[in-house]
Parts: sequence; structure tokens; C-alpha cells
Amino acid sequence: MKTVDSAWSWFLRNAALPAADAALGQSTMHRLRFLNDAQWWSVDRLHAERDRLLRDAIATAYGSVPFYRELFDHSGVKPTDIRAPRDLARLPVVTKQMLLASYPKGTTRPTGQKTYEVRTSGSTGHNFAVVEDPRTRGWYLSSFLLSLEWAGWQVGAPHMQTGMTLKRGGSWRAWKDQILRCHYVSAFDLDDAHLDLALDDMERHKIEHLWGYAASLYYFARRARERGWNRRLRSLVTWGDNLYPHYRAEIEGVFGTKVIDTYGIGEGIQVSAQCGCEGHYHVHTLDTIVEYLDDDGNPVDDNKPGNLILTRLHAGPMPLIRYRVGDVGIRGDQTPCACGRGFDRMQSIEGRDTDVVLTPSGNRLIVEFFNGIVDDFPAIECFQVIQEELESIQMSIVVREGYDTNTRSSLIEAMKRNGASDLRFDVECVPEIPLTPGGKRRYVINRLPSETRNQAKRRF
Repeated sequence: MKTVDSAWSWFLRNAALPAADAALGQSTMHRLRFLNDAQWWSVDRLHAERDRLLRDAIATAYGSVPFYRELFDHSGVKPTDIRAPRDLARLPVVTKQMLLASYPKGTTRPTGQKTYEVRTSGSTGHNFAVVEDPRTRGWYLSSFLLSLEWAGWQVGAPHMQTGMTLKRGGSWRAWKDQILRCHYVSAFDLDDAHLDLALDDMERHKIEHLWGYAASLYYFARRARERGWNRRLRSLVTWGDNLYPHYRAEIEGVFGTKVIDTYGIGEGIQVSAQCGCEGHYHVHTLDTIVEYLDDDGNPVDDNKPGNLILTRLHAGPMPLIRYRVGDVGIRGDQTPCACGRGFDRMQSIEGRDTDVVLTPSGNRLIVEFFNGIVDDFPAIECFQVIQEELESIQMSIVVREGYDTNTRSSLIEAMKRNGASDLRFDVECVPEIPLTPGGKRRYVINRLPSETRNQAKRRF
């Protein structure tokens, strides 16, 4: 079986996927081969290449994107003034609101490829749109594949992935799932019945790799423990929401291997991932520059939390320079990692707070349940969900032009159709959603009394 897997992996890496890249214009596998070598470069060589990519991205943004040309000119900065990450401080931080005000004509550029719009709620809860092209997708996808390899997976090995894609069949995703041997399960349905079906599928196909949102893998592990699961997996990879210590302990305890947590944003940047050697994250040094700033825009000390400011090193159709994503992280020290990789280090990501909504029928609605649905409603700018009783939730939304009663009814219908059929919804339009004292915005707040929550856990 291992020989078959190795042969299939070789065929995918060297024939099928490069051919798909050529057809789609992505160059994913070509860049993955490059990253497989570059991760072992010296720090000096990595930083020299990073700085070259930065200069190219800056020149492209200034030369072809009105928003950045005006930003530079207003700040009295020439593109040639930005030579290395330290020079970025001469430019103002860019927010979602600033980009939205000029979107799309002022913030995008032609690349010679077909472009498409991607919507994301982001960690601040704001519905935000970016424009991508196939080359941009291939750029960040190759870094994600590199992270999966760090976890112990090789291309083509059967794996199970939980996710929020509502329309999986009849598309390029269905084709991808088939050739990569991905068993995709919905993270909209995390009740025991659906978890049992997924675990049975893992047993039947001898799947040794499990990936998805941290909260969903936690519920997989909890259900597996209840069923007496005793098979060790080869890789566990999480993304999307906070990997809390009790999540990690339960997942690793049940499945018998380390969790590799990854951090990326829906705007098209794979930021960092754990290597499994130590607890920190490796920044994808040739993909993005990460700054850690306080609320006044000043750099914070290495072991202090700071607002994450990202500069993508591939301009793409919508450059992102000094972009405040809304997450909080800690840089940490930059001592060499025992794994030997030269990528910069990130100690932790602090700003992806989440909670779980329970339903009367036993489903668990993680934060990405709501993100995955709200992303399809551009008239909703941001949201927050509060649960105070098991049968209902209150949903506060900040709306844009185009919102009406039909939007509200369609939103509720989508949530009921995809896993919340037995919940009552109280949807209220509000002028703003407050941040926590720590500057974070919580998507989901569960205020169920502890007695009710414990009863629900025993029932479900």
C-alpha cells in the first residue's frame, strides 16, 4: 500500500498537478518545489530574497494601483524609499475601511489573468472583498501545501478535511478531492450522528490524516474518545479559529500525534504554521512581512501582543501593503529553530477568539458556520451572535446599502438549512459591534448557564 501511495504521490507532483497548474495558470507545484529548497536557506539569503520581493511588490503597487500611488504621494514616500521591512514604517497602516472606500477601481489592477472576487469576514467580523487571480491562488496554496508536509502528509495520501464549502460537488473542488483523495465533510454538522459517519469513513478507508477548523477537530476527538477510538493518526492540522490548550490536549490525546496549527487569512495570505518541533510558528518569510504594532502604530516588544500588520510579497490583482488584518499576535524571540528552517518565527496568534453555539438537536455551530454563511451576503458588513438560551440566538448585524427584509429572511433561511433548523433567530441591525477591552471582536458569545451547558454536553 505504501508503494502505491508513493507512486501516486510521484505522479501527482510530477505530472498531474503540474499539468493542472498549466491549465489553470497557478504554478502551485513549481513554487512548492522552490519552497521545499528555500526553507533550508540561511537567514541572510532568505531575507535578501524577501527584500527583493518587497521592492517588486512596492513598485508594482505604486505603478498600477491608484490607491497606493495616492497613499505614497500623500506620505511623501517614493517607491525606491522602501528597500526592506524597516522602511515600511514610513507608510500609514491600511485598514479594510480605507480599501473599501476605493474598491474596486482604485485598489485593483489587471494582471493578464482572469480575476474573481473572494469575500471574507476576517477575524474582525467585517465582510470584506478582495480580488484574486489564479497565480495569486497558486502562490498561497503552495505555502499551505508546505505546511501540510511539515505535518507529515505527502500529496495524494488519503485525508479527511472538515470545511465550510456549501457547494462541493460538480466543480473543480470535486475533481481536486478525487485525485488528492480528500474525504471532505461539512463542519456545518457536528452533531454525534454526522461525526459517527465521518469516523466510520475514516475507519473504512484507513485515513491517517485529519485536518480542519480547530473546534471541529476537537468535537471529532471528543466523539472518537466516547466510541473508544484507539488508532493513531499520522497528521493533525488545524486552521481558522483558536487552538485552545484544551482543544489541543483532547485532539492529541485521542489521535496520538501532534497538532500542527496554521494561520492564514481569507484575503490570500498564508502567514505562518507550526513545524511540530517546538511550539512556535514559522512565518512564511517569502510570502509576507509581519509587523506587530500597538494601537498607536508603534512596534511592540518581542513577547508582547501586537496588532498584526501584513504586507503580501506577491502583488497580485489587489496588493496588500501594511494591511491591518484585525488579528493579534506575539512575535517572540528569533533564535534558530531546532528543525533547521530559516524562516522567521512567530510565538503565537492571540486574536482568533471563538465560542460554540449549541442547538436543541445536538449540533455544534462553530464560528466558521456563521462566517461561511455571512460571507455570501455582501450587504452585511459585520456580525455577532449571542446565545443565552438553548433554543435561540440573538444576532446583531451592521448592514450596508442593499440590505432589506429579503436579505434578513434569506440569511435566516441559510442558517436553518445548513445546521440550525431548530433554532429561533432574533436578528437586529445595529450601528456598530463593540470590541472587547483587549481590542478583539468576538463573533460568537455563549452565555448559556453552566448547568444548561453541562446538561447539553451530556445529552449530545
